[in-house]
Amino acid sequence: MMRSILRFVCAALLVAGLHGCEKIDVRQLEGTWSEQYDPTVFAMDGSVTFTFDGNNGYQLHVYDALSGESHDYSGIYVIDFINKGTITFNPHMSDYSSVSYKLVKLTSKEMEWQKEGTTYSQGTWGSDYRHFVRVK
Repeated sequence: MMRSILRFVCAALLVAGLHGCEKIDVRQLEGTWSEQYDPTVFAMDGSVTFTFDGNNGYQLHVYDALSGESHDYSGIYVIDFINKGTITFNPHMSDYSSVSYKLVKLTSKEMEWQKEGTTYSQGTWGSDYRHFVRVK
């Protein structure tokens, strides 16, 4: 009887563990994404839009509504799904711009990132935690 219970518990843990390993399809990343949050909790004073070309290149458009200025940036990114499940921007730069985020969610319409070494909280929306919706 005890052996049957042990087998059941092991099987349940295995199923739960495998279910928790949600597979992220990196091909979903290609396209244009706009950073968005629940406006009743966090209002952005502008916009942030990433366009990923599918060949490890990105374009970033940042608009600051308060100053009326916009800036465009480009760079490269590296995906590491084997070890960490992360996306790293400008990995070969020696300054602070080499930042990595864990890809928490990536579907055809929605994407979530959590900055490596940080934990989620609403107070970190737009910095450590980033949420995007697909534009096109």
